[in-house]
Amino acid sequence: MIKLCYNLLIINILMVFFMQVYANNNSTKIIAHIKLTLDNQPIIIELFDNSASRQLLKQLPLSLTLSDFAGEEKIAYLPNKLILQDTPKASTIPSDFTYYAPWGNLAIFYKGYGQAEGVYALGRIKDGKELLAQLKQNTTVTLEYID
Repeated sequence: MIKLCYNLLIINILMVFFMQVYANNNSTKIIAHIKLTLDNQPIIIELFDNSASRQLLKQLPLSLTLSDFAGEEKIAYLPNKLILQDTPKASTIPSDFTYYAPWGNLAIFYKGYGQAEGVYALGRIKDGKELLAQLKQNTTVTLEYID
């Protein structure tokens, strides 16, 4: 009986693990690449396949003002709020390209913050993350679709 319970426990743990792997792979399908340009230097971002990312693509190109927040992220306000219908929550680790729903702003993390309520995953920085921390307060940048 103990062996049976042990085997059932192992099976359940494996099922949960594989369901998480499937969910993570499904939520990180890349639908587009966008470029954040500052002082002629590009930051390349991969956008995930969710409704908020698709809405963001429709707003591009954009000229945005990036501000530093808490020494961990750069934020910029969008002209139109995003609807988060099937958008997963984000973990706010370095390179996360996210949307903070309560304020309606992009939040681009260059340092880890941990779990935060209201933060949703739009994508991740593929190249150029190191440029974010160097940006001065209230820097104007361009965000545009590249492929």
